Amino acid sequence: MKDRKKQKFSGIHLLLRTFKHVIKGDREYIKKVSEFNGDSDYLEVCHNGTEDYGKIIYVIKENTGYDGFCATMIFILYYLIFAEQHGLAPVIRLSKEFAYFDEEMSKEIANPWEYYFVAQGNEYDENKALNVSYCNYLQRDKIREIYGFVDYSADRYYDESLFDIYSPIIRKYMVLKPEIINESENLLKTVTESGGKVLGVHFRGTDYRKGYNGHPVFVTEEQTIKEIKKAMDSGIFGAVFIATDDADICDRIKEAEIGSEVICHLDAFRSKGNESVAFSESGRKNHRYLLGYEIARDMYTLSLCDGLVAGKSRVSLLSNLYKHSRGEEYDYMHIIDNGNNSNDNEYF
Repeated sequence: MKDRKKQKFSGIHLLLRTFKHVIKGDREYIKKVSEFNGDSDYLEVCHNGTEDYGKIIYVIKENTGYDGFCATMIFILYYLIFAEQHGLAPVIRLSKEFAYFDEEMSKEIANPWEYYFVAQGNEYDENKALNVSYCNYLQRDKIREIYGFVDYSADRYYDESLFDIYSPIIRKYMVLKPEIINESENLLKTVTESGGKVLGVHFRGTDYRKGYNGHPVFVTEEQTIKEIKKAMDSGIFGAVFIATDDADICDRIKEAEIGSEVICHLDAFRSKGNESVAFSESGRKNHRYLLGYEIARDMYTLSLCDGLVAGKSRVSLLSNLYKHSRGEEYDYMHIIDNGNNSNDNEYF
């Protein structure tokens, strides 16, 4: 009976306890209560079952349906760092909200993350686990704040301390499927087997031309070609690999007569104008799955190249991170930085 009364008036008891701390001037208590809803270190843990005793299963999901493939990867990296710091057991579980969710593929693979990445060796079922916590954006932002992660900063491409943080996470949790790795290696094989080196180029076209607030100022075709020619003048490279969402840039580079073979993944879906490939429509089978596959393959192929010329983007950043995760670095790298847009033109 006493416990029932306590439950019934639990709100009043909480107010009285809080009032007592305020009267006593307990600043630490007041600070904790004030910051509770905004502090990433407070984990909300629910109990879904009885399995995995002694662990907190940390479920990582995407926060929106409008983030591109590499943006989602970067955010997941932040959550994985948070999990490692706090001794949590992470599970990456994407949903229908993921921009690359494919209805047909979901019949074979329930978790869209596993379209592209090798499943973790120690898989947990959050629906049966004793202790489960779900990621939230506060945790992501806390990691960004701690390590000074700034979106679209050229400095990040050269920061060795960041590579030390990212590399073990990528090796442990973000291993691409063998077919993506094999296709990337096979494209470059004809050049690398003959002892030649490949310059990787990432050109971000389409909707980057719209100049979204906070995003990099668009790097033009002319700027890109100029930097390719400069890199080729170094005498290091025997071929150029182009990773792009733009349907015309490969032809533009070939027409520029850079004096070397230009290669790309010929089957990748690309578009013209200002419309994003990420949210494009097509009649091809598994279109949404293939869009993610092609971005992952372009990113990884760039990481296998010997040099990199690119504007600031998450694709080029991740290619650099994957390269460093293998203990490698580019022989030559130039990141074209026109600054970032500051305007009212929001991405969504």
